[in-house]
Amino acid sequence: MLLVHRSLIAGFLRVLVFTLVGAVVLFTLVDLVDHLRNFIDNHTAAPVLARYYLNKIPWILDTVLPIGMLMATLFTVGGLARYNELSAMYAAGRSLLQSTWPLLALALLACLFSLFWGEYVLPATNARVARIWEVEIHGNPDRVRPTNDAAFNGEDGRLYYARSFSPERQQIREFRVHTVEGARVVERIDAASADWDGSQWVLKDGTRRFFTARGDSLVRFAEYASGLDGITPRTFRDDRLKPESMNARQLRRYIDIIRRSGGDATAHRVDLQFKLAFPVVHLIVVMLGILLASSPRKTTVASGFGWTIAISFGYYLAINFGRSLGHNGTLPPFLAAWAGNLAYAAVAAGAWLRVRR
Repeated sequence: MLLVHRSLIAGFLRVLVFTLVGAVVLFTLVDLVDHLRNFIDNHTAAPVLARYYLNKIPWILDTVLPIGMLMATLFTVGGLARYNELSAMYAAGRSLLQSTWPLLALALLACLFSLFWGEYVLPATNARVARIWEVEIHGNPDRVRPTNDAAFNGEDGRLYYARSFSPERQQIREFRVHTVEGARVVERIDAASADWDGSQWVLKDGTRRFFTARGDSLVRFAEYASGLDGITPRTFRDDRLKPESMNARQLRRYIDIIRRSGGDATAHRVDLQFKLAFPVVHLIVVMLGILLASSPRKTTVASGFGWTIAISFGYYLAINFGRSLGHNGTLPPFLAAWAGNLAYAAVAAGAWLRVRR
């Protein structure tokens, strides 16, 4: 590795570390001020507060890492351009990519790191943050199971889906049960509601459909004492990650259960694609930063901050807009989740055609 490459990596990592540390401090202070009244009103102890913010650091790092990567790229490559080091490398016969490939290698490592971080670290820390906030700070019951769009593989082998569950009334709205033999559904039960009577679910206003080799038959009921014992109200109260705190593998299984139970998993499919799309942004912003900072117009500290804010704001706006369109079904899940990446990749491609390389 050339001396200039080692210098480039050292400068890049120095700016990146300062950016991440500053972001953690800033995010923590803003969040502390925003929730100070909650902490005071609930007499939150210092150890609880410390654990809350320590568990929140992984989420902050995941959120601001692309911003830090972009800022570090703009400042390091901008410094090479400002002091004519890039021009010297061009004169020595080295192209822009040959001069800056270590940054692209670091960006690729950041993509892999972000994928690992979201898969193995964030689900656990996000769940702990939610539990500390609800249980230890606000004193709510220790219940982290979702009360909406809950899907389960029952202990009796059936597939259960509940549109919503009310713990206080022990009542389910829009209850579906699939009885499966091998790969074939042999019975499906749909009920407008279901109440727990202490030993079983009492289903109301629904249908039972039976599927056989000769065809299917339908039986309507106003009330049906089901005898279903695959899930109980305690099933909803047992510890379990919320969908937004799941990793990609858990979310994929959750989507499969919802789909097999007849529920609508569109929003979760968008979120699954986003978990795969977000890590790629590190490579895109570094490439975009290299192209912007190497342009004839020299990158100053002020312009570096300006570009970082503009690009970061635009990207987060694009991905949230795309996810909203995906959640309501306007865009297919893949396009909704990858819209921000595709847009910024197109911008980077346009800059590549115009820059000296």
